[in-house]
Amino acid sequence: MSERLVLRNWTSVEEVPELLDVWRNSVEGGRDFLSAADVDAVANALEAVYSQRVSVRIAQLGKEIIGFAAWSETQIELLWVRHHDRHHGVGSALLNDILALCPAACILINGQNASTLSFFLDHGFQIEKEAEHTDQLARIQLRHVRLSAPDVSR
Repeated sequence: MSERLVLRNWTSVEEVPELLDVWRNSVEGGRDFLSAADVDAVANALEAVYSQRVSVRIAQLGKEIIGFAAWSETQIELLWVRHHDRHHGVGSALLNDILALCPAACILINGQNASTLSFFLDHGFQIEKEAEHTDQLARIQLRHVRLSAPDVSR
């Protein structure tokens, strides 16, 4: 990335279509295991964004939104990065922003997504509840427990 990554608060509901574009790009970039329940969960979380029931941070390069995160007081609702912008520290920057405000945050992830599980484990999360099955999908609840810097050397 030649431009500087900027993290900022979202400005208004007018940005929701751009957030949907980031999510869609991420999904189309290799997340073919998403179920209807996953799509519904994202839709519900984006509805919470729209109604301003959660906090939202935007990751931006130049004028382009490349990632975003949404969270409540204790729960990370969404963390998405455009597919081609992954592995450049965007997700880590967004997550670190959240953890500065909510150091014991929880997240519920798709248990079939090994890379997402690895990302959160590398950032100090531990499995709190494993394999809660809903709609034939294993959901894993993680909680952040480590306050030290993540291992980003991998």
